[in-house]
Amino acid sequence: MKPVIPILIGVFALAGCATPFRAPADVAHIRLDRVDSPLVRVEKIWLERKNGPLVVTGYVIKRLETEDTTGTHLDMILYAGDGRVLRSTVEHFEPRQIHRRWRRPDYATYRVTLDPLPTGTARIEVRAHEGAHSS
Repeated sequence: MKPVIPILIGVFALAGCATPFRAPADVAHIRLDRVDSPLVRVEKIWLERKNGPLVVTGYVIKRLETEDTTGTHLDMILYAGDGRVLRSTVEHFEPRQIHRRWRRPDYATYRVTLDPLPTGTARIEVRAHEGAHSS
C-alpha cells in the first residue's frame, strides 16, 4: 500500500469527527427521515445536545415558485422500532414567511426539544405539511 493512502484515510476519519451533524452517542442509533411538501423542502435534520436537553434541529428551504409559507408547519413524529407512533407534534420553523435572500437560498430554521425522549424511539420523521390536519 502506498504511504499516501493511510494518510488520506486518517484525514477523512478526522474530518468525519468534526462534523456538526453527528448525533450524541446515546441517540446515534435513531434514524432521521425528512418528508418535503409541495411548498417547502426539509433540507437538513440533526440531533444535538449542547449543555442542555436533546433537540432535533435543522432547516427548510422554500421552493422557487412558492410565494407564501405561513400555512406550512412541520409534523414531528417519533416512531418505535416496530413502526408505532410514540409521539406526534406540530412544530413551526422561523421565520414563518420565508423571504427571498437575493442569491442565497430562501430558508428558515427549526429547533424542537425532544426530552423526555420516549423509550424505544428508533426513528424521527420531520414532515413539512400545509394546512390543517384531518381528524
